[in-house]
Amino acid sequence: MGAFLLSATWLGALLLLLLVLLLVASLGGRNRRPDEPPLDKGHIPWLGHALEFGKDAATFLSDMRKKHGDIFTVQVAGKFVTVLLDPHSYDVVLWESYTKLDFGQYARILMKRMFDVKLPDYDSNEEKTMLRMTLKDKNLSSLTKAMCLNLQTILLPSPSRASGQWKEEDLFQLSYSTMFRAGFLTLYGNESRSYEDLNSQAKDRVHSMEVYNAYYKLDRFLMKAARSTLNVVEKWKFCNIRKDLWKFFSVERLDSRANQSVWLNIYRQHLVDLGVNEDMQTRAMVLQLWSTQSNAGPAVFWLLLFLLKHPPAMAAVQAEMERLFRNRRLTTRPICEIINQKVLDSTPILDSALNETLRLTAAPFISREVLQDMTLRLAAGRKYHLRKGDRLCLFPLISPQMDPEIYEEPEKFIYDRFLNSDGTEKTDFYKGGEKLKYYNMPWGAGINVCIGKFFAVNSIKLCVFHLLNYFDLELKDSAKEIPGFDKQRYGFGMLQPETDVRIRYKLKDQ
Repeated sequence: MGAFLLSATWLGALLLLLLVLLLVASLGGRNRRPDEPPLDKGHIPWLGHALEFGKDAATFLSDMRKKHGDIFTVQVAGKFVTVLLDPHSYDVVLWESYTKLDFGQYARILMKRMFDVKLPDYDSNEEKTMLRMTLKDKNLSSLTKAMCLNLQTILLPSPSRASGQWKEEDLFQLSYSTMFRAGFLTLYGNESRSYEDLNSQAKDRVHSMEVYNAYYKLDRFLMKAARSTLNVVEKWKFCNIRKDLWKFFSVERLDSRANQSVWLNIYRQHLVDLGVNEDMQTRAMVLQLWSTQSNAGPAVFWLLLFLLKHPPAMAAVQAEMERLFRNRRLTTRPICEIINQKVLDSTPILDSALNETLRLTAAPFISREVLQDMTLRLAAGRKYHLRKGDRLCLFPLISPQMDPEIYEEPEKFIYDRFLNSDGTEKTDFYKGGEKLKYYNMPWGAGINVCIGKFFAVNSIKLCVFHLLNYFDLELKDSAKEIPGFDKQRYGFGMLQPETDVRIRYKLKDQ
């Protein structure tokens, strides 16, 4: 009993000391200097605005913007984050030297928290430069062809299994699993070199579904892992699921796969050159699985849902597809036989619908660590001092993507918003009477723009081509409202829905 009382006394003293330290930190902590952005530390010592930020970043940052203007600094769990929401001033962040504003430091933190990956001498800029070439030109063409064939394997059953009967499924699961599985096969390889071998196709369908099911379980925990908010039970589950997923990406298993992409071979050699052991190579492969496959599926979901909810938009996209395919005699040939970049670049209506979808649903943070005290020179001549050790963040979803000064009725899906009257792409958007360079930023911009953008766009289009050309799709309940966003996803790319949407679909009569 005496030992217990002593322990309790020490615990009480420790808690009291902690509270005193927090109080001192809040009273004698950071204050705003005259040349710095407005500072909002919140009411909770050290924690600051972490709870509001994590609960609903879009609403919180919109409220801060109304209170402080288009640049401000907030305290979030001991970190001071300066948020810039003036798109006219984004260039000063997007093209600033690595010696002042660095992406890699925060990336390394997320790699460790989410995937338990730590790479020696990791340089995100060097890695992107190296991998960018694997996703361009001839490599892009071969990836696109492989993606088309793998989508065909996933979506179109063999003739003996073909059925024109209606089936019901959740649209998000259909979209996410289809894009994930086909993308996984395209980048990481198939069971055999032949895309037409029915036995190999069946194995590819089974294996890709096993990987997807394991990944999807992990995906439910990833946002909490990124924010270090997993409780004890969740962390135990998360670590076990992650270990299960690692089994699919051992060096031995990857060595056995055919049709591996140039991207995979270059990245694997890069890890070897860094001196990474096989265990860490496996973990890095799962990290890249998330990096390459987490956004395209949700993008297909939102695009299809918006088209299904807006019949004029669906009719316009389908009419464009019919003209495109009729001109190339696709009516009697599979899509994969005629697909090339020229075909994929000949869909201005679909492009506009996709850009509008991404405007509404792409919500990445563009974050940089401030490596040295510096002056940020904004548009209209304004200057602000940033402190070393802080983080600088852009949130394009709020500005420019949902800014009513830039887009009329920004909350609405308007499929031809990015089309001029002559059918060409519209790129002229204005704020404050000045034309914007950055008016829609789902892929980021500047030095750290997404290197997989063109492959992702090609893949999304191919999936839509297959689904709308080969299937009849209907909403099970056309009167049901479009679901809201899973708010914990703000900051990490494409948003996911709070709830799924039931559809029914069947193969068209050919």
